Amino acid sequence: MKILTILLVIIALLAAGITWAALDRDRGLKLINTAIGAVSKAQPVANLAYGDQPWQRLDVYPQNKPAPVLVFIHGGGWWHGNKDQYFFAADTFHRLGYTVVMPDYIKHPDQRAKFPSFIEDAALAIAWVKANIAQYQGDASNIFVAGHSAGAHTALMLATDKQYLQRAGLSPKDLRGVAGIAGPYSFTPDSEAAMAVFGPAERYPLMDIFNYVDGDEPSTLLLHSKGDERVGQYNQDGLAERLENAGVDVETVLYDNYSHVDIVLKLHPWFTRNQTVAADIHRFFTARLKTGR
Repeated sequence: MKILTILLVIIALLAAGITWAALDRDRGLKLINTAIGAVSKAQPVANLAYGDQPWQRLDVYPQNKPAPVLVFIHGGGWWHGNKDQYFFAADTFHRLGYTVVMPDYIKHPDQRAKFPSFIEDAALAIAWVKANIAQYQGDASNIFVAGHSAGAHTALMLATDKQYLQRAGLSPKDLRGVAGIAGPYSFTPDSEAAMAVFGPAERYPLMDIFNYVDGDEPSTLLLHSKGDERVGQYNQDGLAERLENAGVDVETVLYDNYSHVDIVLKLHPWFTRNQTVAADIHRFFTARLKTGR
C-alpha cells in the first residue's frame, strides 16, 4: 500500500509539473524534480565553490566508482534558471553512468552579467572540474559538456573561441566532446534581456559562434527539433556546416516535433519511455571516451 501511495504521488506530481511547465516554469520544474527525487539515486555534493563570487557554485553527483564526467550548462535566456531546477537532467546522466556536474553562472539583471561574463564562469567551472573531479569519482581525462538553449550557446562558445578555456588554463582539447541542445549559435538579440546582455549592437558579432570555427574544436553533437519555434534550425545547420568544412568530428540529430522546452524535458526517460535526447548524447559521448593511460 505504501509503495502504491508513493507511485500515485509521483504520478500526480509529474502530471502537475508537466502542466505547469508551459505556464510557470519554476513551479513546473519544482514538481517534476520532486517526483524524480523521490526515487533517484543521484545525490549531490552541493554548492561547491569554483570561484570567489557568490554565484560561482556547482553541484557534483558522484558515481560509486571512477566515471566519465558530464558538465551540464542549463539554459534560461541568460536571465532565468538555476542548477537546482535541472536536477532531472542530473538524474538522467547519473543513471547513464556519468559523474555529473551542474554549475550556476551569473545572470541578467545583475549589471555584471554582460557577455562574456557567463562564458568565463563556465570556463572556471570546467577548470575546477579538471583539477578536482577525481575526488568525486570523476575521470578528468573524459570530460564532456552539454547545454540547452543559452547553455548550449555557452558550451559551443567554449568549444570554438578558445580564449576562455585558455585563460582558465585549459583548451578545447581538454573536452572529449560537446553537445548543444537547441542552441542559438548565431542570432541577433531581440529580447530586452538578450540586448542588455550582449549589446550594444556593434558587439553582437563577438557572440556569434559561426565566427570562431577554426578546426580545433572537440567532437561536437548538435541536437535540434523542427518543432522549435523559438530557436531556428539554421543555427544547427549553419554551425554543423562550418564544423564539417573545418574537418571537425560533428554529428547532428533533428527531431520532428519537440518544442524548445520539450527537447530538454525529453532528456529524462520518464517523459519519452527510453527513447530520450540523453540516449543520443550518451551514444555520441560513449563512442569518444578516452581509454587506457
